[in-house]
Amino acid sequence: MISVHLGLDDTDSNEGMCTTYLTTIILQRILKEKISMIDYPNLIRLNPNIPWKTRGNAALCLRLRTDNPNKIFKIAKNSLIKYSESRKGKANSGLIMLCSEQIPTEIKNFSKRCLYESVKISELKKIIKSHQIEYFGQGTKRGLIGALAAIGNTLSSDHTYELIGYRKNNNGERGVSLTSVIKMDNCTGLSTFNNIDYNNYRVLITPHGKDPICFAIRGNNSSGVYKAMTMLELYEPIERFAIFRTNQGTNEHLKNELNLNQLKSFQSGYTNGIINKKPITKRGGHVFLEIKSKNIIMNCAVYSPSITLKKTARKLEKGDSIEIGGGIRKKSKKYNRILNVEYIKINNLVQKTKIKNPICKKCKKTMKSIGQEKGFRCKKCSVKTKKSEIHAIKREIKTGLYLPIPSSQRHLTKPNNRYGKENYKTKNKPKGTWFKVF
Repeated sequence: MISVHLGLDDTDSNEGMCTTYLTTIILQRILKEKISMIDYPNLIRLNPNIPWKTRGNAALCLRLRTDNPNKIFKIAKNSLIKYSESRKGKANSGLIMLCSEQIPTEIKNFSKRCLYESVKISELKKIIKSHQIEYFGQGTKRGLIGALAAIGNTLSSDHTYELIGYRKNNNGERGVSLTSVIKMDNCTGLSTFNNIDYNNYRVLITPHGKDPICFAIRGNNSSGVYKAMTMLELYEPIERFAIFRTNQGTNEHLKNELNLNQLKSFQSGYTNGIINKKPITKRGGHVFLEIKSKNIIMNCAVYSPSITLKKTARKLEKGDSIEIGGGIRKKSKKYNRILNVEYIKINNLVQKTKIKNPICKKCKKTMKSIGQEKGFRCKKCSVKTKKSEIHAIKREIKTGLYLPIPSSQRHLTKPNNRYGKENYKTKNKPKGTWFKVF
């Protein structure tokens, strides 16, 4: 049997469909053939700062073994043509099939760059040609970039799981009980994450668009997300569900250290620097920072919806040492490039001080000034001194990591409760009930 890696991307639009759902349609059909799954379906989130991304910028890959790869590709191609939003001219779908026991290094490197850069389709075409890869695209064929990136990311490092349940009817609000989500969140502990934002009691497992997803539960292992699903109370029928292995919640897009001398629009990454001046809060509550790194000044923006991150940014002082991660906004006529902040890690805080009138050593009363640069005198004892007192001011923030509230985090953002709980196990063959059509 031959190892096949089937990647697809850009099949949805704001009007409907979902690339994960289309993947399950393909999966349902190819499971009727003589195949063996190598891995769970892979859900790969790509650079979230690309402006022409699909809703969640997710690309999918199915990894399997078969004696008839051409038939598998034909099934996937027909499904893409029939169900993709490309048929309405609202998507630029891409489908790629790689038949190989090992993923070529060139494709792996291409995939890494798709996490933190903008990649041109001309680069993709060179790789396709040099490796004789079979492909099919619609519209501008931009989806081929994500399809190849999904193939190249084998999730060999930290990874998580997502169980997605799909609804039979795509109308109205999702029929998921809030109280059951809270109960599930409390019972599953660290095996799941970002189920609900308790800052505003916003349910995070239910989307709000016109796509077919009813709920999506994220967690550290496949058994944990399955158990969590069984705890939900649903008010609408579920048509199917599938468990995906994914890079969500790993910060994989922020592993690249930014070179401030060679910044490009839409890059993602991190840098270390010193706060160059007191942060400025502008209309709308957005906070703007200026950091200095290797004698280069970088402007950074912390936006109001981040809530907790915004509050932290306001309390930074000139001289504080921080690590900051996020994406580079495109330069405009009014503004230079700005780093849109996704997290702040405070490495060191400067000591704030306040000058106060001295205390009389004899009577312990606060002394009064007797004129500029003339010193101080105690009214009671008439004792004089020229020295004022310097008092340390306790900072309102501490060293450590600061994130936006959960409802303002990206899919790729690594939540607080995953630090120290990373998942590096690579036994990927699906087990248990990981896919079902009702």
